[in-house]
Amino acid sequence: MANTEMDKETQKLLHATALNINVLLSHVHKFEGLDEKPQEFSESKFKETIKTLATAIDKEVTYLIIACKPPARSSDVESLCPKINAGFFSLVQQTERIPKSAGRTYLHAVRKATCQSLIAAIGLINSFIDDKVEMEQLIVSDMLFMPRSGVFWEHCKALSQVPADNRTAVALEWTSSVGNLVKDAMTELGESLDSAKEAIAAHGDDEFSEDSMDEFDSDIPADRIDKGRKIEKQLQAAKHTCDKVALRCIRDCEQLDEERVVWLDGLLEQGKHIARTVDDLAATLFMDDESWSKCAELESEKLRRLMAELVTLAITFVDDSHLAWFELCRKQLGETQKVPAEVVR
Repeated sequence: MANTEMDKETQKLLHATALNINVLLSHVHKFEGLDEKPQEFSESKFKETIKTLATAIDKEVTYLIIACKPPARSSDVESLCPKINAGFFSLVQQTERIPKSAGRTYLHAVRKATCQSLIAAIGLINSFIDDKVEMEQLIVSDMLFMPRSGVFWEHCKALSQVPADNRTAVALEWTSSVGNLVKDAMTELGESLDSAKEAIAAHGDDEFSEDSMDEFDSDIPADRIDKGRKIEKQLQAAKHTCDKVALRCIRDCEQLDEERVVWLDGLLEQGKHIARTVDDLAATLFMDDESWSKCAELESEKLRRLMAELVTLAITFVDDSHLAWFELCRKQLGETQKVPAEVVR
């Protein structure tokens, strides 16, 4: 809610500050990384710099909030706005020093944290002025921003906790976007199949017609249980393989040269395709359409192919001590074609 006791000049100053931050937001949101790596850039130095900036910005914005509360202290606002502008400018300037070679996942994580902090700051300033600064809706939606009390401090905290490097960024993203999703899909399917089996057992002594099957309180029809168990085994294999990739390829990747940075991003991208396909495959068992069996076969083959591609990619840089397992896994998945040139060890 705007502060009706604040004079017009102070509101104009706050509006101008929000406008400046909005320009920075539009600029950094489009940033895709530098083609050439700055000689002095390192992820560890960057993390420390961002943490220091986030702490300083947090302090100045806190002072601004106090100054804007009734009765508003115009002189304090006037002295704080340039500091806040300078702080956010430095933040964006540092973010835009990240080279593409640092890794796509790492760059996305930092850029998202930066954008969310800028969005939160604009929203906070807007709460004190009548003439609100409109942010580009596409950017706000892309950042999945939800206005709420205390959000600015949350995003300042997020800025100080940006991933240390692309390996860390990929590991975090893999857990939420691949590992947990595949595990949940496997667990939920197993529970649904167990429930369907229990429903049949509960009616095992009853005489019923085929039509009476509709009375069962089970999501998966009885005639699909056998097929469902086969799908469950495929999902278990997918989970086991994804866990191996997370552990032996991502976590154990100690060397982060440009080739391995790209490799890690590729593993994550492939893992996300697998997570979506796992969901789609499990969903075929719940289809009302008679074509469910055909759809299940198509999704099953798609998952097999994606898993083979993931394992083939994993072989590129996985440590020799784990190479035999991945080679065997690839053989079991039926990947007999020659390994593409871009993933030759």
